[in-house]
Amino acid sequence: MLKIGIVGYGYWGKIIHSNLNEDVVIYDPIEGIGSQEEINSCNKVFVITPTVTHFQIVKDLLSRGIDVFCEKPLAIHKKECSVLYQIAKQNKASLFVDWIFTFNDAVNFIKNLYNNEIYGGLRNLSMNRLNSGPERKDVSAKWDLASHDVSIIQYICEEQPTSINWNLYKRNKNSFVSDTCIGILQYKNFDAVLHSSWEYGRKDRKCIFEFDAGFLTWDDTTNTITFNGEVIDFPKTNSPLKNSINSFIDDDFNQEDLTMSVMEILEYGE
Repeated sequence: MLKIGIVGYGYWGKIIHSNLNEDVVIYDPIEGIGSQEEINSCNKVFVITPTVTHFQIVKDLLSRGIDVFCEKPLAIHKKECSVLYQIAKQNKASLFVDWIFTFNDAVNFIKNLYNNEIYGGLRNLSMNRLNSGPERKDVSAKWDLASHDVSIIQYICEEQPTSINWNLYKRNKNSFVSDTCIGILQYKNFDAVLHSSWEYGRKDRKCIFEFDAGFLTWDDTTNTITFNGEVIDFPKTNSPLKNSINSFIDDDFNQEDLTMSVMEILEYGE
């Protein structure tokens, strides 16, 4: 019998819970909810806690043979991720990282365009992930925001960059960590510029793909795709989060290569 648990019942933990139909065991020691013993009796557990806590929590669960869904990023070091995947295999447990945009209908539509060279080759890619809050204290904007865009690029293109440059800084001098970052990733045939911040005056989630035949723009705030200014219809299914959760519950995923690829890029220079 399937028994599902959630570790961490903050903002995102509550959203995960609202998307689950099954009865759920909840454990949040900070809020005094539930117990570790109850979580250890589950088959599948969602770990929605600060990034710095992921490694030990996920390690303990996988060691018990419990399948784990972990909020991104899985850890803050590639070596830790490698250890977690090894433990999962040793205990025949599944390890799922919530690279939620790989379950986004627009991203999958663009991936198909790219793979089939519908608009020719990709020349350049610019991605904005800008908003005003929520501010993080545990990880920088690179790990919190830019990690999404790196996962999108690696999922679509499936190749490692030949050059990686990160510039992290604070737009707000009172931020606990670097609240803004610019990343420049150079690939064999194209380059990508990433701009991420939670200290920006307005929400901007626009990605521009420059293909040989023109410019494709995906605006995630309006869920629209245009090519050279013309709106393109694309298939729409469930919400990305619902697709992500279903994939974990159904054991329908293979993410290890993607996770390790993203981690290598994020950790570069640290």
